[in-house]
Amino acid sequence: MHRDTRIQHHGEDRERSLGSVGPPIYRTSLFTFPDCASFEKAFRGGRERHLYSRVSNPTVRVLEEKLADLEGAEDAIALASGMGAISAVLLAFLGSGDHLVLLSKAYAPTLSLARGLLRRMGVEVTFLPPEEVGDLERHLRPRTRLIYVESPASITFEVIDLEAVARVGRAKGIPTISDNSWASPIFLQPARLGIDMAVHSGTKYIGGHSDILLGVAAGRRDLLERVRSTAILLGASLSPEDAFLAVRGLRTLPLRMQRHGESAFLLARQLLVHDRVAEVLHPALPFFPGHALWKRQFSGSSGLFSFRLRGDVRRFADALGIFRLGVSWGGFESLVLPSALVAAGCAADDPRPDIPPDLIRLSVGLEDPGDLWADLERGFAAL
Repeated sequence: MHRDTRIQHHGEDRERSLGSVGPPIYRTSLFTFPDCASFEKAFRGGRERHLYSRVSNPTVRVLEEKLADLEGAEDAIALASGMGAISAVLLAFLGSGDHLVLLSKAYAPTLSLARGLLRRMGVEVTFLPPEEVGDLERHLRPRTRLIYVESPASITFEVIDLEAVARVGRAKGIPTISDNSWASPIFLQPARLGIDMAVHSGTKYIGGHSDILLGVAAGRRDLLERVRSTAILLGASLSPEDAFLAVRGLRTLPLRMQRHGESAFLLARQLLVHDRVAEVLHPALPFFPGHALWKRQFSGSSGLFSFRLRGDVRRFADALGIFRLGVSWGGFESLVLPSALVAAGCAADDPRPDIPPDLIRLSVGLEDPGDLWADLERGFAAL
């Protein structure tokens, strides 16, 4: 069965839900039992019955089964936010004296977690530059417990060879994690490249409507059980209402990703020849470093990319009307994020001090691309 058909129906039992075309929202904190035997079985971890919604919930489970299928993974966990998923993964495998290899260009809050909480816990962290991924083995230590990368890298979009990372991890018996938020499961399935676990900020493309917070971890079942146990203790559980909305978002994900990608690529090509643009950072552009690797490992590109502006980034951004200033990305609306504003807001705690101050990130939404280009032209005219 084709992916676009499975995404509509996989994981749902419409007979048990009285023919409802959407999964019921089980808005309950707990589940009761008819007898002591079934109650005891649930406490021992029986999956046939749910016990408490912090542990598991039927609506959330529908979402998890769909996500696992999309990722080509053994299982998936849906959590309360992207950082909830990332934190649960890192805390499940790392303790005092352990060593983490983390891509130096990863999502900024992931870097902040590593530099703050993990170091206070006694975890040693190697921040691996993208250009040194090919020499990954040299950065490993006897106490290396996790290799965490992101492809493309956040903000600057360096493409990481996930197959090479997976080979090193398997050879050394070290779990490999890849943040797959940029591509979504539509354009990349890290498990098919040998990566042990993918994480997502499902708040972005999976939700798609900028109205939920969602985190996802998908991969090997044995590893996910450790993550699930940690997430339950952290209280990072997803609400059934947000799970329902995420299932709704999944139903249109292939169509939305195609539109996001096509519109963003069109704008990127137009920006490439604009005299006010110094550089465009988009993996699908033929002359972008890593383009050949992107073409080999990805089946498409999303709506998120950056460019470097020749001019005042604040004046440019203030002149825009359709592109709105805001963090996050992946929703129906187009967003602009000048890196200089983020750096100014973070001050001394900026986890990415190497980001050029003239860099502007665009999240291209579902608006007409002609209108979006006209809006960018208004920004250029204000310089």
